[in-house]
Amino acid sequence: MSERASCTVRTEQREEEGMKMTWRRQVLIFLIAAIALALLNGCSPKSTPKKKFKVGWSIDTITTPFNAAEDKAVKEGWAKYPEVELYSAEAQAQSIKQVSDIEDLVAKGIELLIVKPRDEKTLVDTFKNVMKKGIPVVLIDRYVEGDAYTIFVGSDNVEVGRAAAEVMAKELNGKGNIALIEGTPGASSYLERTEGFNEVLKKYPGLKLIASQPCLAKRDEGKKLTENWLQGYGAKINGIHSNTDEITMGVIQALKEAGRKDVIVTSVNGQMEALKQIIDGAIAMTVAYSPGVHPGIELSWAILNSEKEIPKKILIPAVNVGVEEARKYYDPNIYLFDYIPGGSPAYKEAEKRYPIIAKLKRR
Repeated sequence: MSERASCTVRTEQREEEGMKMTWRRQVLIFLIAAIALALLNGCSPKSTPKKKFKVGWSIDTITTPFNAAEDKAVKEGWAKYPEVELYSAEAQAQSIKQVSDIEDLVAKGIELLIVKPRDEKTLVDTFKNVMKKGIPVVLIDRYVEGDAYTIFVGSDNVEVGRAAAEVMAKELNGKGNIALIEGTPGASSYLERTEGFNEVLKKYPGLKLIASQPCLAKRDEGKKLTENWLQGYGAKINGIHSNTDEITMGVIQALKEAGRKDVIVTSVNGQMEALKQIIDGAIAMTVAYSPGVHPGIELSWAILNSEKEIPKKILIPAVNVGVEEARKYYDPNIYLFDYIPGGSPAYKEAEKRYPIIAKLKRR
């Protein structure tokens, strides 16, 4: 073989060996990269979706403006928690339907039940069964007999009734005849307001309760009842107290039509419509009522996240709303005094009584 041919063969051999080394190097790099990626995927934490809680909401009725606003506030409040899927049911003012509503919510697999009961008796056994299934029960606004619930959040209704009676006594200078509209029959909030009101009246011998009657929380019902009393008692009536502003709107309409500007009217709830009537002089005062929606939702969230320090009851203090407070807080764009920006003064007082409220964070 000539020297030139030999050189050519050696050159081709070197090129072939170089190509083989390049191919091996590429395979090796690929294998190293694949191994590294596998190790990285194996060691990095896997992203798990956040737990979605199922919450049930049962309300007795949404046919009154107060309850409709309450229902809206609950739904808007829970909407701030994307981790929660809310199932709601309205009992159409029927206690028995509320029982079946709650049974249906439980069947959907809810992990917490939040309720505004129709009355204080019907749901007792229902709540016992719910609690036996390990489902916490949060009551807002009204509670039930016994202790088959996790927590109640709402106003101290006995205190609310006392506050209204004290103002009535002051306005009448401790002397006069009073008629009392009690509110929805059997509802714990109205029963307790009546209890507190009557308790204070006993302190004033000059005050006489000449009429006391339950009434559905509707203004036309309040108007009708007031008209009957004005016809039956005439000028003997010096003061009328209603346990809810919605009824009171009917009361003042009946008084206006009868030309009775001399009757002292006190009320409960703190609807902005009532605040306007206080400013205009038709109502002496209303006691601002806190149905417990906002802290109820926050406490429910805490329970869902295994908070253990949950009290059995949280009673929001009463706040009197007279002319001064009405002028300060009146806002036609808000339904209830309890929903004023920054929160009702009642919640600030509640934080002092219950450290758990101060600890909660509102979304």
